[in-house]
Amino acid sequence: MTAADITIELGSAPSGGCPCCDPEACFPQGYVSKAGRPHAIYFADWDFGASGYVELLISVGNWEKDSTPADRRAAAFRGRSADGVTRWTGFDAGQSLWRDVGMVGRLLTGEEAAREPEFRQLAEAIEAGDPRVQIALAETAGTSNTMLRPVHRGGGSFVAQAAPKEPAPD
Repeated sequence: MTAADITIELGSAPSGGCPCCDPEACFPQGYVSKAGRPHAIYFADWDFGASGYVELLISVGNWEKDSTPADRRAAAFRGRSADGVTRWTGFDAGQSLWRDVGMVGRLLTGEEAAREPEFRQLAEAIEAGDPRVQIALAETAGTSNTMLRPVHRGGGSFVAQAAPKEPAPD
């Protein structure tokens, strides 16, 4: 697969996030064609707060009219940019935000995705071809390496306290 073979087509625009817990979350999607034929779809998510990464779920396989989810498999990645370089790390797609979207097919573990370099190549192609993902990577790169967690105080109230940020799993 070469970059010349791949075309990224933007799908839905980001929608407002979760009104109760993450109003800045974004959920765009897009489509990937390979040599002019449908090849993959992807979903992306990010916030401009504590996480500091962009999450992708990429579903590869047969997207023709008569296809079924059994014709596809999906891998999940977290991307983090530092000093202008993005590192995509695979993780268990069963832990992805889109684990319940049945049309994406079989959810791969991080280890399975690592054995299929096409998924990482697609993550890089999506990064290069989707300006929404590029902006999110640039803006999340400046987020803190800590997140806030509620801490119970003796009087019953909760306060926010900096907590060590969990690194993206390899």
